[in-house]
Amino acid sequence: MRSKARAGSSRSKLSGGDMPQDVSTQRGWKPARHVVDPATAKLPTRRVTINLDEDIIAIFKAEALRGGPPYQVAINQALRGYLHDREVSEQHRTVQAVLEALDDEAVQRKLRSVL
Repeated sequence: MRSKARAGSSRSKLSGGDMPQDVSTQRGWKPARHVVDPATAKLPTRRVTINLDEDIIAIFKAEALRGGPPYQVAINQALRGYLHDREVSEQHRTVQAVLEALDDEAVQRKLRSVL
């Protein structure tokens, strides 16, 4: 109970913008043992069970045997690439919709009147 009361009181003292840039100078803080570069940091992974078709697994395992990354890593990379491509595709469709709207004569007239 006692630690919860302390945690709540410390939160009330430091709101979002009040946090000092360098907390290592604060009482009770110690310097970091090591510094991690966020660009090269490995994202946490989670073990899951997933059902995949035999031929898909065989393709990824064959790539791994030819010197590629381990098949689990390659499957993760393929999923990440798919999600990235889907996001880029959505952004592309949005840009195309805006460009098509700008080609509309009524929109051009409205923009001219505002500008």
